[in-house]
Amino acid sequence: MSTKASIEMYLCAFHVGKWEPDESVEDAYHRALDVTADQFHRIRRDENGALQEKHADAVHRMYEVAGLNLKTATEAEKASFRLRLIDEARKRGMRFPA
Repeated sequence: MSTKASIEMYLCAFHVGKWEPDESVEDAYHRALDVTADQFHRIRRDENGALQEKHADAVHRMYEVAGLNLKTATEAEKASFRLRLIDEARKRGMRFPA
């Protein structure tokens, strides 16, 4: 998994980790993955596959909660939902990476 922050990481932090404007995105992302900061860094260092799996699970939960079945949705539906999730997060003050 890349060490660079992704849009999906921010979306998971916001929608799954329940990000609040007074906390870091990383803290909310750790909450979305259901790991502590120490566990996150240990997993990243030791077993990259486990981190990718936790990230994929969080992304899946995020879309599922938003009402989108990733197995049956078209690419256009996925893109539309992604934009809606981004827009909702921006309205609540989240700034995404460039």
